[in-house]
Amino acid sequence: MKKWILTFILGINLIWTCFSQNNIQLIEKTISELKSNSPGHEGVLVNSYCIRDLDNDGIFEIIETSNRIEAAVMGLLNSEISGAFDYDKVYVLKGKQYVLATSDIGYYLRSKVPHYLLWKRLISDPENLSTDSQHLIKENKDSFLGEIDWILNQIKAKTE
Repeated sequence: MKKWILTFILGINLIWTCFSQNNIQLIEKTISELKSNSPGHEGVLVNSYCIRDLDNDGIFEIIETSNRIEAAVMGLLNSEISGAFDYDKVYVLKGKQYVLATSDIGYYLRSKVPHYLLWKRLISDPENLSTDSQHLIKENKDSFLGEIDWILNQIKAKTE
């Protein structure tokens, strides 16, 4: 009985700590503001949003996934290669507002580097991709590689 009561109290304390530091209304307000600036097409936003506790401190971060190529030329990318150009911006709680993180949070961005290096290799030599992707890459290879390099430079700047 004592173990059960202790476990119950510790569980309630953990839940209280996690949720007391996460103002859901502030998160919703911030995502709503970010969405208002997100490019879209026919009512569908290009950017997507999620919340995660990236550094396991009990406070959620907001992740905005954007794709600059898709935002500039809606519908250019097929579903096979679209994810190659998704870039995550992380917003952290500073005081009473969420701001764009200036460093990597919990190695989140650093963990994405292998994904971009793989796509850089696939774009350089697309023989293992679909015919549709191969044609798309042939016409846009330099700009696609430039975008991957831009993303890798953004990550490098936040992880140094």
